[in-house]
Amino acid sequence: MGHRHSGAGRSGTPGATIRRTRRATGHRVVARVRICPTCGRENAVAAIRCTQCGVSIARISPTEVAPPQPEAPAVDPTCPHCEATLPPDRATCPYCGEALRPPPRIVITWPWGEQPLERELIVGRDPAASPLADRLADYDNLSRRHVRLRPAPEGLWIEDLGSTNGVFVDERRLTPHQPVLLAESGALRLAKDFRALVRIAVL
Repeated sequence: MGHRHSGAGRSGTPGATIRRTRRATGHRVVARVRICPTCGRENAVAAIRCTQCGVSIARISPTEVAPPQPEAPAVDPTCPHCEATLPPDRATCPYCGEALRPPPRIVITWPWGEQPLERELIVGRDPAASPLADRLADYDNLSRRHVRLRPAPEGLWIEDLGSTNGVFVDERRLTPHQPVLLAESGALRLAKDFRALVRIAVL
């Protein structure tokens, strides 16, 4: 009968299967390898040539190295307020509604100057609803309750409150009563000729 040939090649043969020689030291398992001085490849103790660059390593003394440690399993993020497990990339907790990161700094540049926006603002000519009513008195093409601006951790929500002449964000007209999120700086236009610049800086 013929002898069955083993599938493993010799240690110095290119393409041969090589394994680290391991031994236990107390409770710690270490591996003995020959480290190639040319390319740094870790080779089996029995190897006579580096399996990566081919340099002779027969005279290289074996070195003990710790085997690679398994990666720690990924831990799902949790809300610091209610400790619920969170879906990825959320600015607010979907369970308790608390912000998960600092709100961005929002500055509106109106025709008369800049205004930091830290809370909801109604823009229109109704003095009972809008603190800007006096400044907007000469803009007769603006509605009394024209647009709502609401800062949020994810940016600025803009809602057309059913205005007659429209709300435009970067020249795109909004659908009334359907808030749109502006996550980056942009241009705001109310009706035909009232323009403002929105700057959003993530802290």
